[in-house]
Formats: sequence, structure tokens, C-alpha cells
Amino acid sequence: MVNTIWSKAKIAFVISDCLMEKPLDMAKSARSNDQRLLGVLTSRHDPDNAIHIYLVNSIENLSAGGGSYPNSEPEPASFVQWYGNDHANGRAWAHELGHLMSLDHLEIDYSNEKQAAQRVKNLMTIGLSAGSDLTGQQIDAAKGSNLVKRFGG
Repeated sequence: MVNTIWSKAKIAFVISDCLMEKPLDMAKSARSNDQRLLGVLTSRHDPDNAIHIYLVNSIENLSAGGGSYPNSEPEPASFVQWYGNDHANGRAWAHELGHLMSLDHLEIDYSNEKQAAQRVKNLMTIGLSAGSDLTGQQIDAAKGSNLVKRFGG
């Protein structure tokens, strides 16, 4: 799903490793902070010049369905909450990878029906949309991002 979406930009991702980790070693009450959660996840491994994307079970108090930190240490990282199906998870991963490639959320002015109809289909729309479209400007920004340049783009 991720590569289907990003193929529009001629960008592809390769999974080099996938592993199941132990449960989070943090109190459930502390899991409502996206950056703290990602900090705990990334502290579990040494720097390895890779992007780490964590698929986590649904977390009740977490404010977002995912989070990305392009400048996090030791390397760029994202997490996505499990939505229960491959399509939704793939779209969420593609969205978070967009953030790692310097793309911001796309705001929608629902009082402007024409704009809203176009933007609701965009990958970078805020929330649980099913959109996967990318604008030319978004494609150019992603291709010119530090992340793409770092990995040979």
C-alpha cells in the first residue's frame, strides 16, 4: 500500500527487517504523549542508519493515530496505531512517511466546497481519511527532502 501511494513520486520503500517487540515498558497513563511514546520505542535499539516505523496496538489515551519525528535521535522514526486492516495501516504509514519527507498536514476549509472536495482525497489530510492523492508540490518537496537524499533519491 505504501509503495503504491508513493509510486506517484517514483519513491519506493524497502523493509529490511520486521520484528515483534516486547510490550511497552511505560505506564499506560504516560502513553498519551506522542513524542514520549516514540522516545521509549526508539531507545530500544542502537543507531543503525535506518528509518524505524513502529506499528503499535491501539492506545486509548493517545491523541494521534500516528506520529513522525524527522529530526529524532538516533534516526528518523514514526509510529502508527493499528487500525485493524491493511489498507488503513498502509495509508497511515504512507502519511507518516510523508511527514518524514518534510510534508505538513493539508488543512481543509469545509466552507469552500470545491477545495474541500479536492483536499479530502489528499494523503496529507489530517485525520482518518482514506485519501492517497499527492500534489505536484508535495511530490517535489518529498523528492527534495533530506530523507530521500540521504537514501539515494
